[in-house]
Amino acid sequence: MGFEDDWRVWHAARESYAGAEYGPSALESTNWLITMPAAVDGLPGLWALTGDGGIHGTELGVAGSQVTLRGSETLRLGRRELRVFDRRGTVGLRVFNPQRPQRVGFTAIDAYPPREGWRVPAVFEPAQGESLTVTSVDGSTHESAIAGRLRFTLDGVPLALTVTRGSNGGLGAVFGDSTNGIETYRFRFLPIDEPEADGSAWIDFNRAYLPPCAFSDQFVCPLPPLENRFTASIRAGERAVILGR
Repeated sequence: MGFEDDWRVWHAARESYAGAEYGPSALESTNWLITMPAAVDGLPGLWALTGDGGIHGTELGVAGSQVTLRGSETLRLGRRELRVFDRRGTVGLRVFNPQRPQRVGFTAIDAYPPREGWRVPAVFEPAQGESLTVTSVDGSTHESAIAGRLRFTLDGVPLALTVTRGSNGGLGAVFGDSTNGIETYRFRFLPIDEPEADGSAWIDFNRAYLPPCAFSDQFVCPLPPLENRFTASIRAGERAVILGR
């Protein structure tokens, strides 16, 4: 499969994921609960934290009905799906609704045409015990270990991209550039293939993708660290969500 065909397969998979019935466009609310039962918009009953990382629902419309969700367990109430969201020990209840207007109206993800010139060679420099402060869109902060930095050149200017490892072990980065807020969403995510043993690597900006919060403001995405906010215009990858209905 050629470079452009490979990208188009990836892009089609991204659009399928984004517009799926219970995909990111369907996230209706993220609810930070307490141990005292309380109502949640759009749901029957009362909801509270269990104290051991779970969520307990009572009075669900049938006398004596109750449910407890933990970990990756989900629950369907009508068309809505409930999931536990654990943010470094702080537990919330997420409600996905396939009838959310932004999910119903999702049409496509606008993206720049793929171009091989945006696949840039780089050199990976592992970090030694470094960390950075990650700020999320809701203002919360936490420390995250830095996996390393990718040194590369863009239009003759030497740059560096700070990368971390996700929970699945893969490398990735959050970055911003001068197209944000004009041609593209306010920031983007970028997966990075594992470098070679000698440190040689590639940065493929064609695979820059929209964070979940581009599809629903109920996600709490990390913002790009200062060192990953470039003044250059990176016209590659996904640009914005298209709503058509």
